[in-house]
Amino acid sequence: MKPSEDSPFKLSSFQLHEKAVQAPVGGRLAAFDAIELGGEILVVLTWLAHSDQGLRKPEFVLPLAAIKHQGLSADPVAPCKWAINVPLSPSLFDGTASRQVRRQFSVRRGPELTLPLRPVRH
Repeated sequence: MKPSEDSPFKLSSFQLHEKAVQAPVGGRLAAFDAIELGGEILVVLTWLAHSDQGLRKPEFVLPLAAIKHQGLSADPVAPCKWAINVPLSPSLFDGTASRQVRRQFSVRRGPELTLPLRPVRH
């Protein structure tokens, strides 16, 4: 079945940026994956792993535009593409964040994407 023009479902390409976002979490600097989808950068806070199938999907994401950050891609030796400039609560990454904390950071459910558990390197 071919999607119609009026269909709410749009197929879109995405790009996974592994360990591309650095952020201060619990007093330490950490690196996180990001998904570029529909012109938006989504920082993956938690992944749902389906190890029996060898797959994973983003469970919760933080839109990069919703938080103070800076681009680092102009620096060719920078290990990350983006840096978040405010400390993030560790609870955002372990699934224990309250609704209020999730709302404060505009956290939402991840997009319906399924990726290999261990990405293939080329």
